[in-house]
Amino acid sequence: MKNPRRWPTTLIFIAVQLAWLTIVIMWVVWYIRYRQSLIQPVGAWDIVIIVEVSVLLLLILIGIYALYILYQKQLTLMRTQMHIISSITHAFKTPLATMQLYLETIEKRDLPQDTKDQLLHGMFAETQRLKALVDNFLESARLSYNRRPYLFSTVLISRFLESFVRNHENLLRGVALHTEIKNDVPIRIDTHALDIVFSNLTENAIHYSTAAPRVDIKTWNDKKRLYIEFSDSGIGIPRERYRDVFKRFKRLPEAMALWGSGTGMGLYVVKTIIRAHGGNIKVSGGNVGSGTSFLIHLPIAQL
Repeated sequence: MKNPRRWPTTLIFIAVQLAWLTIVIMWVVWYIRYRQSLIQPVGAWDIVIIVEVSVLLLLILIGIYALYILYQKQLTLMRTQMHIISSITHAFKTPLATMQLYLETIEKRDLPQDTKDQLLHGMFAETQRLKALVDNFLESARLSYNRRPYLFSTVLISRFLESFVRNHENLLRGVALHTEIKNDVPIRIDTHALDIVFSNLTENAIHYSTAAPRVDIKTWNDKKRLYIEFSDSGIGIPRERYRDVFKRFKRLPEAMALWGSGTGMGLYVVKTIIRAHGGNIKVSGGNVGSGTSFLIHLPIAQL
């Protein structure tokens, strides 16, 4: 299916508007000349008639404009839906095809145990990718309907990071991870939701790194807030695109060139989860080619 083009509809709309405006002007001129041909001056009732008919014609013109705007919005929505379907299909197809290849290799060949273990680890990693995709879609759907059934509990930041590393051994395999906790303070969070946040940031660090991925997590705090700096060694984000990366289904051209199977939901879900926890996240530094840093701040829990 071909993408509908905007330019023909825009030109048609402009032509219709100009034609309709010309008709209004011509009608007003004709009516005035008609009255003059009858050797009758233009009176108060004539002015009322001219104004009423002109207003009616202008309202029709406004209606055409409103229909044009609605059509353009529908066009944008259709393009977005096509993009979403394409992204989702590609995002799910890649790990499924990889796992099928691993299973066929294990089934049809007599492999050494070390090779089997490597393939199994690869399958676990692809399964984790699928789970992350499903989590992102479910979280995005809940956020769209303002359904946030978070189960908050108070945990120390060190305990949460330990749990994250332990639960994502396959994801972090081959990642140079460094954590630095200045003060071990408590935070009130939904551990599953915040796990999605760190998983998405880590996956971005992996997918958008041209060399061996590196992740640095540093925390510090003041009296009211905990600050978490999440830095990676990826391709970086242009400064003028800092706000765009948090939009739903938004992907930068540089990211699409390096990793084509993304959905553009990861950072949107990250930001909405952090906001639901009473915090915020922003791109705090990094340049194109030298990695990216995200600064998260969350309220400290009162014990």
